[in-house]
Amino acid sequence: MKNRVFSVLKEERGNMLVFSLTIFTFMLLVMFAAVYNFSTVFVGKDKAMNSAQQASIGAIKSVYDAMEEAILAYDAWASVNFVPPISPDVDERERALRSANRDWASSEVRYTAIDQIFTEQLGSRPMLASFVMAGLARAKAEIPGVVAYILGENNASLEYVTTFNGDDRIEVEASIQYRVDKLGLDFFPNYSEKIVQTGESRRIGFLRAL
Repeated sequence: MKNRVFSVLKEERGNMLVFSLTIFTFMLLVMFAAVYNFSTVFVGKDKAMNSAQQASIGAIKSVYDAMEEAILAYDAWASVNFVPPISPDVDERERALRSANRDWASSEVRYTAIDQIFTEQLGSRPMLASFVMAGLARAKAEIPGVVAYILGENNASLEYVTTFNGDDRIEVEASIQYRVDKLGLDFFPNYSEKIVQTGESRRIGFLRAL
């Protein structure tokens, strides 16, 4: 009789241990799912922000590519009309900026050189201003497509793009769709949310001169 009692008690303790381990494992799984989904929200915000920033960088490249075309067009016009070209001034300023700011990216050096020379000379070169205005119009038409393509490559969606906002920047608002990953836990709610972030380009320094 005594042995049967000990056997029953031992069996009950074993069952309680299994039950406790099962509950503990289940709670760990629930906690892991909650932490995983919580961290995914922050990853989503970073992804949306990075996508918006990359898109604004791509958009600003469209603007300065158009300005390079404006410089070439003006120089061609100047050579026919016996007017000094603009490209030597831009190139000289670029060399000076690169020498003084060796840690700058080459694109930033070039963009700043264009900003400075245009700001100084647009007022005295009306034909240059007309080429610049035409280039800006082309770039403005291209920017939404450029932005949408870059966001698509990052699995993000375009909410809006503002060309040349009040601070003379290109502003991009991008979004990604977040959905709860249940990780096999069917009692987790079906929840989704649009995560929206905004990115801005560098300031376009010559716009005020127009």
